[in-house]
Amino acid sequence: MSSVYVARQPIFEVGRGLYGYELLYRRDISIDHADGDDTHMSADVIANALLGVGIRNISGGRLVFVNFSHGQLLDRSWELFDPETVVIELLERVENNCETLAACREMTSAGYKLALDDFVADERMHPLVELASIVKIDVLNRPVADLRGVADQLRPSGVRLLAERVETASVRDVCTDLGYELFQGYLFSRPETLTKSDVSASHLAVVQLLNLLQNPDTPDSALDAAFQSDVALCYKLLRIVNAAALGGRSITSIPHAVRLVGREMLHRWLAVLLVSSLGRSGDVSRELALTAITRARMCELVTVASAERRQAGSAFIVGLLSLLDVLLEIPMPTILARLELSEDVKGALLARHGPLGTPLQLVEAYEKANWDAARGLALESAVPLDMIPTLYFDALHWASEQIAA
Repeated sequence: MSSVYVARQPIFEVGRGLYGYELLYRRDISIDHADGDDTHMSADVIANALLGVGIRNISGGRLVFVNFSHGQLLDRSWELFDPETVVIELLERVENNCETLAACREMTSAGYKLALDDFVADERMHPLVELASIVKIDVLNRPVADLRGVADQLRPSGVRLLAERVETASVRDVCTDLGYELFQGYLFSRPETLTKSDVSASHLAVVQLLNLLQNPDTPDSALDAAFQSDVALCYKLLRIVNAAALGGRSITSIPHAVRLVGREMLHRWLAVLLVSSLGRSGDVSRELALTAITRARMCELVTVASAERRQAGSAFIVGLLSLLDVLLEIPMPTILARLELSEDVKGALLARHGPLGTPLQLVEAYEKANWDAARGLALESAVPLDMIPTLYFDALHWASEQIAA
């Protein structure tokens, strides 16, 4: 099966949390220019690649938005999908003509939901708006008056408004007040206002333990005492022993468990549990935690496949901590001041610099479906291009298992 490059971006619904994912894909990352690529994405590519990988494996069973070109619309590629699980998103480049309108009528009559991407007010779009369930509005740097005008124009049609490229909480709130119900892009924004003044006591205990584990001069007795003084940490240790496939041996004491797991594995699993615990408060936080854990695993896998394979453990930590500032709503320099990390790790987290910054940049480019950047970074890392989709799916599957534990 030919490689197909697929990333997913979450879409949230006001008051209900995660609504679904938009799937962003490309037939071949080795193509230098993406212009016009969507018009050549044929039905057999969708059937053999997206469906071969399994939509459920990518979306976790959530509703998916799938971009369609004019050709895909006319050749009825939408019939390959279950109408209950998909929204067909018509790309803004698709020509609005009689053929397009007839195909959309046929598709929606068959029970499929239609979304219009990057909507721009135009009377000629009215017939398509009447067929659509969702209209996507690019809100980045748009004046409030423009956002209100679009909402007022579309409200009589009964479509749901989706604000995309939402970068700040204030824009999200303005759009909510104007009647926008769905949001895309807010997940990865940095906080405008730092509402959390500190790490909680339980999280701080894990951070302190991570510092102890990172320091080779820390005696075993200090590690034992740290675990034995905190019931929650003892519980985490037992979970780690089980998750590390080390069960079956009778654990006789906390020191026994610490020695059984080993410091490196202990550090790795505690970090995952820390990030996972931060994602329990809501769908946005949970999605951030899932993304951070996916990044960690993919950074590790990319590094293993590159010339820097000996740095795989550090790459894992870089990916895992890369969204900690968003989760905690604390600036990254403040967080790093509490952690005794190497300069390479700090450089990657603060400025995406150094040997550990490149795999993080590659993973971030892939998340955003910035295929040209991902291609260049893969070449820079000497990672085979056709490996990247497999690494992403493997990382996503692994992360989903960890956060569900």
